[in-house]
Amino acid sequence: MQASDYTAYIRSLLIAQVRDGILVRQSRPIDIKTNRDNQGGSLLANNPGLIFKDDAILRVEERFRVGSDSRVLAERYAYHYERPSGYYFRYEYEHHDGDKHYKPEYHLHVGWRLPHFPATPMTLESILKLIRVNFYDDVHRERLVGQRLATHI
Repeated sequence: MQASDYTAYIRSLLIAQVRDGILVRQSRPIDIKTNRDNQGGSLLANNPGLIFKDDAILRVEERFRVGSDSRVLAERYAYHYERPSGYYFRYEYEHHDGDKHYKPEYHLHVGWRLPHFPATPMTLESILKLIRVNFYDDVHRERLVGQRLATHI
């Protein structure tokens, strides 16, 4: 696999979301770049990000490379999903040499920048599935779909 294969796959995932009516418009489509050697690249959807049918947004920042075994490996990512009410969650992967208990390399934020909850590695595909099942697929989550999730201080 080369980076261009991965980026073509990402484009097909997003087209499927638009076709299914989950992503209804994109002010600026995701910016997809591959390195000159076609062994890595980046994905960026920011300001405002990918826009969902209920005006929720998904901001995407991902840097990746293709390993010697042809697997796509994240070097860094941040997937920030935010509802119109302000409720959000953000999965991040940041390699660092600091305190792994305070800030695990793979972590999740929910509603606040702190704490850094430990998380499993995520991909854009898994984030899109998580969002769809929990916020747009009324077959699976009828009590959550369309509900306003508010944060109170």
